[in-house]
Parts: sequence; C-alpha cells; structure tokens
Amino acid sequence: MTMRPNLFDHATKELSQDAMICWLLEWAAKEYREEDPQLAVVGVKFVNALLAKHKAGPLREIHKVKVDTQDKRIDVLATINDTHVLLIEDKISGADHGGQLERYYKAVREEHPPENIYPIYLKTGNFPHSERCWVEKERPTSGATYQYKVFDRSDFLSVLPESVPGANPILTDFRDYLQRIEDKTNDYKEWTKGETTGPEAWQGFFKRLEEELRRNGKWPGWGYVPNPAGGFLGFWWEGGDAHAYLQLQVSQGDVSNQHLCFKVGARDAEKTEQRRRKDDYHQRIMRAGAARVRKPGRMRIAQTMTVAIWGKNADSANWLAFDANGKFDLNRTVGNLKEAEEVLAQACQ
Repeated sequence: MTMRPNLFDHATKELSQDAMICWLLEWAAKEYREEDPQLAVVGVKFVNALLAKHKAGPLREIHKVKVDTQDKRIDVLATINDTHVLLIEDKISGADHGGQLERYYKAVREEHPPENIYPIYLKTGNFPHSERCWVEKERPTSGATYQYKVFDRSDFLSVLPESVPGANPILTDFRDYLQRIEDKTNDYKEWTKGETTGPEAWQGFFKRLEEELRRNGKWPGWGYVPNPAGGFLGFWWEGGDAHAYLQLQVSQGDVSNQHLCFKVGARDAEKTEQRRRKDDYHQRIMRAGAARVRKPGRMRIAQTMTVAIWGKNADSANWLAFDANGKFDLNRTVGNLKEAEEVLAQACQ
C-alpha cells in the first residue's frame, strides 16, 4: 500500500512539535467542544495525561486555556483554568543543557505559587533511562523542591486516537508519524543475520539492553559519540572496576561494522599513567578472555582507550546471536554480553 504524504515528514523541528502541543492544549477549552468534538476530547485527555504525571487532576471541566510559547525562552507555558500551570520543555532528540530545567522553573516560580506549577519534560525521540533519571530527580529551590516529569512518545500515543474515517488530518498525521518512529524502534526484534535496520532500531535494542544489564540500581548509558571519523552510536555499561567498562560501538547499519569493546578510562591521568593502564588492562583482559578476545588494530594513548575487542576473528559482530533460521536471538545475545562482563570482571580482580 502506498503511504500517503504526511505533514510531519517535513515539519520535523521542535518548533513544529511546539505548535502541535499548543494546538492540542487549546482544543481542551470548553468553548471548542461543539466545533470539533473529537479534537476537544483529545485536548482534554492530553491536559489530564500531563497533569496525571504529577498525580494531579483529572479536570472534569476546562473552561479556560492560555498558551504562551518562548516566553522567557520556555517552549510551552499553558495555564489551565487560571490554576494549573503546565511548564513544558519540549524535545525531539536533544537533551537538557545549560541548566535549562532549573532556569525555566525559577522563572515561572516568580509569577506562580509552586503548588500550581506542573513541570513536564516532553520528548518524542528515543533516549536512555539515565536521562529520565536525571530529568526526574528532585531539585531544591528557595527552601523547597520541585520535580519535572517525563512525558514520552508512548504517553503521547496513548492520548492520540487511531486513524478513523473523518478524523482531523493533522491529528492523524501526527499520530501516524509518532507510530512510525515507534515501529522503527522495535524493528530490532525482526533482525536477520547479515542485515540490520536503521538507528532507531539500534536505539530500541539499547533500550531493551538497559533492562537486561542494569546492576544494583545503576543503569547503562547510550547515545551518539562524536569522533573525527564520523562518530558512532554507543552503549556502555560497568563490568569491571573504576577504570574498565564495556562498550558497543555501532558505526553503520551494516551488521559487519559493530564492535563490542573493552574500554579503559584515563581522564584523570597523565600520559605515562595512561600508557601504563593501557598495557596493564590489555594484558589482563587478553589472559582472562583467552580465545574469546583479540587485540585492536591500533591502541592509542588517550583519555579513553580500547584495549581489547570481543571475537578472535574478523567477524566483529559475533556477539550478536541468530538462530538456525537466521532470526535475531535476544537471549543468546544478552548471554554473550554477560560472558564479556565475566571476562572483564575476572581481568579486574
């Protein structure tokens, strides 16, 4: 079936998403109920879903909605019924930077009592759990505390109705656009030997690995890692001591270009100590790994160093497991990663 044109294939920036958020919030007002009953229902549902993140509401009647954008550089500031202030930081793929969350809350706090403010971090792209933990931590201010709550893509999809005949085309386009991102994120479940899909599927795979590899309340991290060669999508987690860890490096969608690396950090060290750590950890991991690891093509002296790579042969992606029919095997793959953990743990004893 041919996919029809979608507005949000072109309106891909955060300002476009800001506009969609504002539009839905405005439709929650009672005065628009007869104009488009479906949009009015979705608007109310959206407002109450945002408030529910703070265990507030639901509001049975919304008689007034005031929406401001980029006031004090805040993405969306919506006042509902003159009593509930939704402070929304809107993201697609970016993250909090420069103390944005604290700065925006303090600006709103100057004009509204804290019990009326509901800070929301709305993000429709994929992001690691560590980011969620950072966003949702309690922050002190003026003798009190405040807390942002994450409203993610799955939360948004739960608000938006599935496409039905006669539905508003903008609403339908936005839901279909988010659903396509969700579907691409879950594509890793359908990987076949020799073929993988795009970056969203790797992100979905990494999100699943977070659950499998977290330890003692510590979550793995993942994200884009820039470098002079063009960068890669990385996933890193603890498995050794204070200096050693494991990292998956995904350079391209091609399954032959992925690496499971044993890494050593030396940001706190001078060149002499960096060299010592490189040689020491390389030797220990090679002994502990026996026939399961190999020496990198080059071992540079740097703040972070790859000192060994999983797999003795040129098939650098052999940590990825597939069944006899060539279908991706998640359980065996996780088993391989845990085996690499054991090698690193033994090397660090």
